[in-house]
Amino acid sequence: MTEEKIHILMVKYLTKEASAKEKEELLEWLSKSEENRYLFCSLKDAYDLGQFETHFKNSDATAEWEKLFRRIKPVVKPVYTISIFKKVMRYAAIFVLGLLCMKMVDIFRTGEPVIKEYVTRIETGKGERSKVTLPDSTVVWLNACSSITYNQDFGSQTRKVDLKGEAYFDVYKDISKPFLVCADSLTYRVTGTSFNVYSFDNDNIASLVLVEGAVSFEYGSFKTDILPGELIEFDKTAHRMLRKRTNTGFYTSWRFGELAFEEMTFEELAKRLERNFNITFVFQNEKVKEESFGGTFRNYDSLETVLKVISTSMPIKYKIEKGVVYIR
Repeated sequence: MTEEKIHILMVKYLTKEASAKEKEELLEWLSKSEENRYLFCSLKDAYDLGQFETHFKNSDATAEWEKLFRRIKPVVKPVYTISIFKKVMRYAAIFVLGLLCMKMVDIFRTGEPVIKEYVTRIETGKGERSKVTLPDSTVVWLNACSSITYNQDFGSQTRKVDLKGEAYFDVYKDISKPFLVCADSLTYRVTGTSFNVYSFDNDNIASLVLVEGAVSFEYGSFKTDILPGELIEFDKTAHRMLRKRTNTGFYTSWRFGELAFEEMTFEELAKRLERNFNITFVFQNEKVKEESFGGTFRNYDSLETVLKVISTSMPIKYKIEKGVVYIR
């Protein structure tokens, strides 16, 4: 089968115009090599994500895809497979799109050659946690609704990961290759240590708790070293940092199925309960948001049990209805 014929078959399949016979021909071509399947899957992923919709509206689809295939010479490389804890396979995803998708879109605009780079992303959903081992033997625990991302050059010069959410890092020691955790505009630099980072997009406060070792906290040109047993909290709006000694167990026990809180506002507590129980809080009484609470729950405690305990120390009334908790 000619290259031109393959291009036409793929375009027809993705635009749902392929006949039954054409689908069979495409299937036969895909079964011939891993390279064929890799190329098709990569382009289908990008197409499904809507990356090429604008270009198809005002251009000849077949011609555009032919241009694309002439420029892309895929190289099939093994992708690092990560062992996922418990049921997180439903939520953890390893996306090998990265700059490949963005560069394919750029082809139509600039005609620049494609540089294939791979990005690994591990993420968890609501109520899920995972434990993963990175290529350098660093162990990472991911809390609910969190993700880490790293490029294919991880470990070559530095070891850099991007974090959204909350994660506990047990970093494999390698003085020659610093380990960097980038969360929003903050960077945590280590060589080998254990620490917990909390940094959700919808939270104004980001924090780090150092269990052992040493961490360098970096924000723009500002740098400071954190000591074991210290907590730093960074206010993203005011751009201020608070440092204090703390019981690290309050911030790391979630790895073992505990919900531990140390003088936390009810508004902040509600956000964490939402992620852990896959629910939504609606505050009909805004005043209780600033009430503070401290305590520890086990992961087998029901939402009803947690709310009953909280209501004994806070002036709140609640109602649970179809996944929504109404606070009065």
